[in-house]
Amino acid sequence: QMLSESLSLQRLVNDLLDLSKLQSSDFVIEMQELNLCDILSDVARSVSHLAQDKRIEIRQEYDTMSLLVLGDYGRLRQMFFIILDNAVKFSPVGSKIDISLKDRTVSIIDHGKGISDGDLPYIFDRFYKVRSEENKSGSGLGLAIAKQIADRHGVEVLVSSRLDVGTEYKMKF
Repeated sequence: QMLSESLSLQRLVNDLLDLSKLQSSDFVIEMQELNLCDILSDVARSVSHLAQDKRIEIRQEYDTMSLLVLGDYGRLRQMFFIILDNAVKFSPVGSKIDISLKDRTVSIIDHGKGISDGDLPYIFDRFYKVRSEENKSGSGLGLAIAKQIADRHGVEVLVSSRLDVGTEYKMKF
C-alpha cells in the first residue's frame, strides 16, 4: 500500500514537472525531421505489451510508410502513448484499437466505454478525471500533457466519443 502510494505520488510529481516544462515558453523543444510512421509503429509495439493482459488487438493502417514531420521524437511518442494507454485502460477485454494514418491525420479509435458529453469538453484540463474504476490510478495529467505536446508541434487534436460505443482521437499534422 505504502509503496504504491509513493509510486503514484512520484508519477504525479513527474507529470506536473513535465506539464509545467511544456507550458513554459522558455522550454525549447528540439525539432528534427522525423518519420511519423516510425513513431506510431514504435508506440503501437509498446502499447501492445500492455494490451496483452486484456487481449486487446492493436491494428495499424497507414496510407504511407513515410510521412516526414518536424518534431521531437520522444515528445510525440509520449503524446501517442498517453492516448493509446488511455484507450487500453477504458477498452473492454478482447476488443480492438485502431491506429490509422490517412491524409496526414492520425486517428486512434477504441471501442471502450466512451466519454460523456458532459465530460468531453474538460478531458484536456489538468487533474480532470472521469471518476471510474479504470481511472483510479492515473494522475489526471496525461491528456493535459498530450495536448501541450500537440500544441507545441502545431498539431490539431479533435476528440469525438459516444458512451458505450467508443472514442476517437484525431491528430492533424
